[in-house]
Amino acid sequence: MLGKRIKKLIKSNDKLYVLGRCLKNINDPDYQKLVKGYYEVGDCASVLIEHRGEKYPDKIIYHIGFCMPDNKKGAVRDTSGFCALLRKTLLSMSFPDALGMIPVVEWGSKSVYYDTGMDPVTSNVFEYYFEPVSKICSGEVGDCKNVVDVTLMRHSLVNSFFFMERASDLFASYHLEEQEIERLAELYKKYIHLNDKTKKYIEDQIHEILDGGSILAVHIRGTDFSLGTKNHPIVIKPEEYLETVKQVYSDGNYEKIFLATDDKNALELFKGEFKNRLLYYKDAFRAESYVGAHATLNDRPLHHYKLGLEVLRDIYTLANCDSFVCGLSQVSFAVRYVNLAMDRKFNSVVVLDHGVNKESSPEYVKSDKQLSQMKR
Repeated sequence: MLGKRIKKLIKSNDKLYVLGRCLKNINDPDYQKLVKGYYEVGDCASVLIEHRGEKYPDKIIYHIGFCMPDNKKGAVRDTSGFCALLRKTLLSMSFPDALGMIPVVEWGSKSVYYDTGMDPVTSNVFEYYFEPVSKICSGEVGDCKNVVDVTLMRHSLVNSFFFMERASDLFASYHLEEQEIERLAELYKKYIHLNDKTKKYIEDQIHEILDGGSILAVHIRGTDFSLGTKNHPIVIKPEEYLETVKQVYSDGNYEKIFLATDDKNALELFKGEFKNRLLYYKDAFRAESYVGAHATLNDRPLHHYKLGLEVLRDIYTLANCDSFVCGLSQVSFAVRYVNLAMDRKFNSVVVLDHGVNKESSPEYVKSDKQLSQMKR
């Protein structure tokens, strides 16, 4: 009788139950392998399937959720940029794609792109811009019979192009092989589709700004990159971009240059050099400080939503040009795989690369403390 009560008590407490199972099976080699395989990066063979409801009992739902609310951690925003989220989403998509699971993508309210003005439309930030990746909506995940949550990034190792020396920092890597760009393009083409509103907006904007002729695309990532963040690219000054672009522009006999940048100072430098040969979006939000544009507050209507929309507009406009000059950034990676996903291919791609910072600068540490105080 006492034994049954103890068992009941243990089963009612998650921590005691897990501890009991581990102690019971501690000498079982198969159990040891199972635990190590699930919790250590490097073995992507195991998954945890949760039974949350009764919907779709014959399917396994793979929930790709980023920037989700967590009451234990408070209301601090996730300051991941748009293209970092997009890349993480694509990499996570590869696992269910290989195993026939049903993917569901959800970017939650902790994202800097979440906008309260969009609430009547959807609370899923991903669907501000894109069509759902499957017929199962994010609101149904909690009622599905079989659900796998993307909580451990080891599943992305199913991509054959991932090298083990980068496994501990999958999404911070800024040196992609061409085969990785091609795989991202393949996944993007298969799963990621602009919704009707976003597609019309971007097509109209591209038609208005790209007036024909041979156009050289240029992307300059400034603002917070200048602070020197650990594991992020060493900043390349606008002046160095300018010298490279002048050379490529001259050698390629281009008629115009389209510039996308988050940095007002870089824009002014290029305007002074190229005058009416320079194309750019005049209404894009740009910053002058060391805070990234995506993490900058502003009182314009739907500011957070527009930040994402303007990044997408830049990506597609750059991808529709003839050649590309860029540095290492998540935006420049997105331009390259979207370009391939559109069945286009740049005549040439010139990447300026000074490597990545091994440590964060004191200026970054100070700035990061300020960003961590941003609240909803």
